[in-house]
Amino acid sequence: MKKPLMKLLLGAGGLILLAGAPATAVDLYGFGSYWDKGDAEGTWGTGVGLSLPLLTDHLRLDGRVYFFENSTLGKDDELTLVPVDLGVQVHLAPDAALNPYALGGVSFIYADADRSDVDSSCGGYLGGGLEWSPLSIIKLYGEVAYRFQELAGGRGDDIDVSGYTGNLGVKINF
Repeated sequence: MKKPLMKLLLGAGGLILLAGAPATAVDLYGFGSYWDKGDAEGTWGTGVGLSLPLLTDHLRLDGRVYFFENSTLGKDDELTLVPVDLGVQVHLAPDAALNPYALGGVSFIYADADRSDVDSSCGGYLGGGLEWSPLSIIKLYGEVAYRFQELAGGRGDDIDVSGYTGNLGVKINF
């Protein structure tokens, strides 16, 4: 598990260095999120993210970290999930007040359950969103993504955590 994650992080670092983005092109953001999962109960969470232009204003490299706690798993078990996403956003109108975009990428989910053995795993996501820029450096946004993910359980059974994630948040453009 460590080698694929290390390759992913090194590749992301290389892309960031090659992007050549101007200093004013960084989006730093925070958001609230709801994740409706397959085998575990849906739950509310929070997250932070960072995005940079990649070759053009229409394409952005996107990294984010979520924190979801207390998803009910089975009868008496609670599940904590920490997804770490790395992907791209394709913006249709990056300079407009309303800017729709598509997003997709890979995800590593750290998983921990109170009473059962659950392994962390890699997966992916696809979705779309809409940014609204009421001020030059502030953007409000909403997005919906579908995660494709299974976690290996300690008893040989997989835990399906695939499902829709909805995010609402604020981006600050530097």
